[in-house]
This record gives sequence, structure tokens and C-alpha cells, in this order.
Amino acid sequence: MNVSRWSSRMAREGTGVTGKLWPEMLALAATPGVVNLGQGFPDHKGCSTALAAAHDALDEIPANQYSPIPGLSSLNAAVSKYYKARYPASPELNPRTEVCTITSATEGLLGSTLGLVEEGDEVVVFEPFFPWYLPSIRMAGARPVVIELVAPDFAVREEDLKAAFSEKTKLVLVNTPHNPTGHVLTEPELRLLAKYCVEFDVICVSDEVYEGTVFSGAKHVRMADVPGMADRTLTLSGASKMLSVTGWRVGWAYGPEDLVAAVRTFHSYATYCAPVPFQAAVAASLEEAVRTGDFAFGGASARYEDNWHRLAAALETLGVAVCPAQGGYFLVADVSSTGKDDVEFVRWLAKEKGVAGVPLRMFFSPTPSGVLAPRSHVRFAICKDPAYIDQAVANITRTRT
Repeated sequence: MNVSRWSSRMAREGTGVTGKLWPEMLALAATPGVVNLGQGFPDHKGCSTALAAAHDALDEIPANQYSPIPGLSSLNAAVSKYYKARYPASPELNPRTEVCTITSATEGLLGSTLGLVEEGDEVVVFEPFFPWYLPSIRMAGARPVVIELVAPDFAVREEDLKAAFSEKTKLVLVNTPHNPTGHVLTEPELRLLAKYCVEFDVICVSDEVYEGTVFSGAKHVRMADVPGMADRTLTLSGASKMLSVTGWRVGWAYGPEDLVAAVRTFHSYATYCAPVPFQAAVAASLEEAVRTGDFAFGGASARYEDNWHRLAAALETLGVAVCPAQGGYFLVADVSSTGKDDVEFVRWLAKEKGVAGVPLRMFFSPTPSGVLAPRSHVRFAICKDPAYIDQAVANITRTRT
């Protein structure tokens, strides 16, 4: 494609190295007979309360028109009450000033960087990461300072924080539960990160969209609840993962009034309002959860945990090592024992076993020469119907004749 008429910043993001590899991965996943565990979207119906409420909202005239820029008051109030019910020891959010409904947490990523950093500021970010992180930082004119989370546990290490934070650091972007690794940051890890945020007066944008998918034995701790962080943390979350409705694009940002206002200002000029019928439906779902005390939203988290264990056992029959996970939508496997790198293994697995994954190199920053270095890990989506995972397991474990 000729991008000569594009701005330089958009040309850089629109022709990135990830974009060159992704079409091949999509083609592999679309091959007849291949089980697609490459893309992280559910293949089952979402929260039944949300679906019914969305159907009802479509028949209501107001729900088919613009909402206020900050979102429906009913949804912002429901978000406030939901977090108070989940975390009763924390102060209740003011739904008018400390919550803003946005058009997905992805919009919130760009809104928070454009709204909170200046040209030349440094933003600390952890890799592997959701591929939208780096473009959001760069398009804001900031410089990403990348910390690698090292397999197999992908834990935050103090020596890395000490090297990354400086007087130039304006913001840190953290994600827990983590995409793509499934690591749920522990309270000691979060306290360690908070130590550097306080020391260098850094704002934290905490991407917690997978907060509803935490496996048994693990606990999601909000960054905002760590001592010293309530006044410097902007939290992003939403309905996509919580209610298994990734196409609805309803998210929210919450935290200190001034940080939320920065995202709201961007939101007003970008999308103005999130899809209103779906805002109403999400509000109904959160209200029901608070009323009943049932925060499982159909039990997706338990299903995904079972999927993780069954898929892990199948992959281990190939001699690969599965990295531990405590939540999220994904499983990461170390394929180095096969003698193949991540791309080679993904190609082999699709051709020989009929299962598609994604090479983990796509979730890392490029080298100084502009390429994605080979890696030894592959990501698989577990956010699927159990029967679909059964099919993947059968393909992986079958013996070719």
C-alpha cells in the first residue's frame, strides 16, 4: 500500500512489523479443519442478563440515541456500586466525577496517554503486551521504556523497575491479569511497583479488563487499593471480557477526578459516547450482580480455568512446557524443546495437528533494526466453549496414520 500521503506517525503504526505477520496467522487459523486458538474472543453467548437487557433496550427510543458524554448515569452508578460490593473496604467511587464510560478500554489506553503525557515524557510498559500499548504511547509523543517480564513466571522484578524509572518517567502502564501470559500480579509485586510510582511521582494506568477471569487460588488486587496509589491510579476495565461481549465496545475508566476528566475529554472528541443500548445492558448486568452477590456472570472464569488445564495437558504430550497462569484468556507454552521457534511451531501445529496459536514475538517490541526477534513461546486462547477446546485437545493428541 502507498502510504506517502499518511502522516509519519500513522505510517509508522499502520505498517508495523506485527501487521506483516498477523495476516499469515489469520490465514492459518482460517484453514478448513483448523481449530482457531489464535484469536482471543469467546465463541459462546455472553452474560444472559446482558443479552436480554440489550434486546429490551433496542425497543426503547432513548437508548437508541446519544448518551451524555460521560455515559449513562445508570451505568456509571452501577460501576460505582459494583466495585464497592466487590471491594467493600475501598471508598465508593463518585459516579459523576470519578467514573467515565468509554468506547472500550482500548479507547481508554489512547485517551490516557494523549491526556496525561507530554511530548518527550517516558512511559514504563511491560512486555509481552497487548499490541496497542506501544502505538498509544508513541502517538502521544512519549518514549516507551520497556521492561521484559521473563518466562516462565513473568513476575515483576525490582532490578528492572530500578533501571526503568527516572525523573523523566511520567506514567507506567500495567496490566493484571496479564495479556498474553495469564500472570496475575501479586500484592507484593504491586507494592513494589507502587514504591517506584510514589518515589518518582508517576501516574499509573492499570489495565484490568481481565479482572473477572481469575483462577482458583489466585486473587486480583487492584492497583488503586495498594497503599499510596489511590490518588495516582487510573483504572481501565469494561464489559468485553467481564460479560463475554467483546463486540459491544463498552468500557470504563475510574479513579481520581482529574485523571478521569482527561480521558473524558479525549473520549468526547473521539467517539462521544459508547453504544447506548449496550450501556443500558451492561448497567442491568452489574446491578443484578450487586443485588444477588453473584459476580460470576455465567461462570466463564471457571470454564476457562478448566480449558487451561485440559489444553495444557494436551500440549505437554508434544514435549512443550506450559507456563503457569492465574487468570486471563490465554495459555502460553515454551516450545524450545521442539527445536522450532515460535513462528515455526505455529506453522507446524496448524499443518500437522490442525490447531492455530499465535507466536509470542507479536507481543514484544521490535529490535532496533525494526524486526520482531524470534521467540520460543506461543500463545493459545482458552476463552472458548469447552467443546471447542475438546476438539483442539483431540487434534493435538491424535496419532497420524
